[in-house]
Amino acid sequence: MRVAAAPRRISMAVAKRTDWPTLLLLAAMYALLGGNVFLYVQHRLPLVLHVLISAVAIHLAFTVWHEAVHATVSPRAWVNNVVGVFGMLPYKTPYFLQRWVHLEHHDKLNEKDDPNSVYADGPFLTLPFRYFRALGYAKKVLKTDPRTAAERSSDIAGLLVVAAIYGVATWRGFLLDALILWFVPLVIAKLVMDWYINWLPHVGLPPDRFRGTRILEVGWLTPLVLGHNYHAIHHLWPTVPWHGYRSLFKKKRDYLERNDVPIEHAVFRSWRQPVGVDGEDSLAG
Repeated sequence: MRVAAAPRRISMAVAKRTDWPTLLLLAAMYALLGGNVFLYVQHRLPLVLHVLISAVAIHLAFTVWHEAVHATVSPRAWVNNVVGVFGMLPYKTPYFLQRWVHLEHHDKLNEKDDPNSVYADGPFLTLPFRYFRALGYAKKVLKTDPRTAAERSSDIAGLLVVAAIYGVATWRGFLLDALILWFVPLVIAKLVMDWYINWLPHVGLPPDRFRGTRILEVGWLTPLVLGHNYHAIHHLWPTVPWHGYRSLFKKKRDYLERNDVPIEHAVFRSWRQPVGVDGEDSLAG
């Protein structure tokens, strides 16, 4: 079946069928989080292992809520919304606000007002110092709040759930445990996610539909980031779920090369300037 490149504005509720791999990720995420709490209480492991288990679970959360944002989980809008809300909860972030911001990134790729410029306009090691700009962007968005009343209520309820969890943990004397099992893992997972989704695919690239997102064809990276190293595939065909990126890349490689989509083979190199398709100055990945 021929797959057509998507227009700039992203449509919603486009899935033809239920995407079970994403639902399995959602289940795996909560199984890891719940199992980690159980082990922590009943058979405590070294603290670093508990932090890593939760970080892995929250790492899965990105793919879950990201698929919900693009309505690839189900043909039913409410299913996508429920999956998105529960997928976003470990991030402690309002889902519907984040959905709007993410779709703005697709619509304004690498332009001056692309919300992702918070992450992609400087060296990665300085990224944590730029997070406050993301809060400023959210404040700007809220001045002309694009969410419906129901979406705002859902976002507020999610924040109240997070606040309640930390409030109960503090009241019962478990605040340090909550920090170990949730806060610290979130910081780690957030930095990793920002690296492979927000920074690496876009840094140094122009505001162009084809040349604005790179692909890193690095075999060992693919399973670790659930295929998001083929991020240009997602920007061109955002209705294709995460587990279809690599196969679509193989089918459309000639098309991608004709349109100068950056295809690179290195992860660890200086990402200050863009290189051409299959650029010779890339280091072996």
